Amino acid sequence: MKFLIIIIAFLSLKNSIAQSDSIIKQFDTRKNNLNKNGMIVLSSWAGANIVSSSIGYALTTSNEEKEFHLMNGSWGIINLGIALPGLLVKKKTSATMYDLQKSQTKIEKLFLANTILDVAYISGGFYLKEYSKNHTDIKKQERFNGFGNSIILQGAGLMVFDMVMTILNNRHRKKHLDPFLKKTSISFTGTNLRLGYRFN
Repeated sequence: MKFLIIIIAFLSLKNSIAQSDSIIKQFDTRKNNLNKNGMIVLSSWAGANIVSSSIGYALTTSNEEKEFHLMNGSWGIINLGIALPGLLVKKKTSATMYDLQKSQTKIEKLFLANTILDVAYISGGFYLKEYSKNHTDIKKQERFNGFGNSIILQGAGLMVFDMVMTILNNRHRKKHLDPFLKKTSISFTGTNLRLGYRFN
């Protein structure tokens, strides 16, 4: 009888581990695809800024607009430098449920922190526009005003991107990971460590 209980316990544990591995792989695949699509959007935004700013810089005679396009193009290059590694580097599947939770939390916190940073960019852009008014030199006024307008635009675009990515990653976790985690349990009796999973 004891042998039968051990076999049943072993089979249950094996089934639970197999299901856990399947959940990890499925969740990781969806998460990686979601964030890869995000990097495609970011690199497209960056590319559009580089191209449009190059054309705008070449066509305009306004010094303020030239400064605007110069700053926009610079942001485009930086954003492309951030997005490309995310597209080119192959993501590894998490080894354990702990690793999965850790990487998911890190991604959500990263996009949320970036959203807050984007507000600082926008504020900095408005500051530069105000700062431009304190200069008597017209060239400096135009430079800081052009830079300010560009930073406001880029900050607003990135804020929308980071907010959407935060929401999408959060929804993905709530839909595909949290229900599984709610069914698992770990308990320690003093001498034994017990892992449990509810199948209903």
